Amino acid sequence: MIDEFAPLKKFIDEAIRLIVVNDYFLIRKGQERALSNRLGIYLSSFFSGWDVDCEYNRTGFEDVLKRDSGGEKHYRPDIIIHKRGLPEKENNLLWIEVKIDNSNTTDDTNKLKEFTTAPMGNRPIQYKYGLSLSFLPDIKLTWFENGEERN
Repeated sequence: MIDEFAPLKKFIDEAIRLIVVNDYFLIRKGQERALSNRLGIYLSSFFSGWDVDCEYNRTGFEDVLKRDSGGEKHYRPDIIIHKRGLPEKENNLLWIEVKIDNSNTTDDTNKLKEFTTAPMGNRPIQYKYGLSLSFLPDIKLTWFENGEERN
């Protein structure tokens, strides 16, 4: 079996380096969505054959990450690396949640644990890996695989 985690981490680290060098203004100003978009742009250059999308919602699986006005849970990843329209785990490589401040990432941790476990209920999709990424006061990466934190 090919180890895809090591190169994945390498690409993520390089994209973060590019963010810090080129887009630190967005971190300082708390521009989380713009930061996620820039990170997605950098990541797309490393993942040939994959789609890198920000704030993506799938047909039949819309908004699985935000709350609607009735309090229902709907989630939409900040960034995903996947193959559009293909729900199988091997086509859903990485779900990334981005935060400026790393003081409160509990919701992201819960989402990433859930979406890296086997599909259940009305959630037909599983991601191979999850990543909680925050920038302040220090860059912090927490990886997930099979519903658990991974080193």
